[in-house]
Amino acid sequence: MKCRFILELQEKSKLDIVRRSNAFLEVHYKTKHGVAANAQMLNKFSKTISNLFLQFNQKTPLQIIQQRILLEARRLLHYTDRTIKDIPYELGFEDIQTFSRFFKNKQGKPPKEFRNTPL
Repeated sequence: MKCRFILELQEKSKLDIVRRSNAFLEVHYKTKHGVAANAQMLNKFSKTISNLFLQFNQKTPLQIIQQRILLEARRLLHYTDRTIKDIPYELGFEDIQTFSRFFKNKQGKPPKEFRNTPL
């Protein structure tokens, strides 16, 4: 019984790390595109965070960050008047080309084509 209780506490602790990490990613996805800042905030190694995410989410923190950036990029392209030149900087990209490659790789079409596609 005692061993089972300890295992449950360990699982709860691991899940708490994933929850705190998810909260950090949601707040900082525009400025922190990597896992290192997240791991540093939790005083854990990046590999530890990645392993916990895989255990509970079946996705890595980097995949989750990229999905969140892509979701916001799609929202900005379809529902705002912001130019395609402004959106990358708002999402933390240093240049338009990097954003365009990222977007096309993840979405399957470039930002301009996506914007012109009806919902």
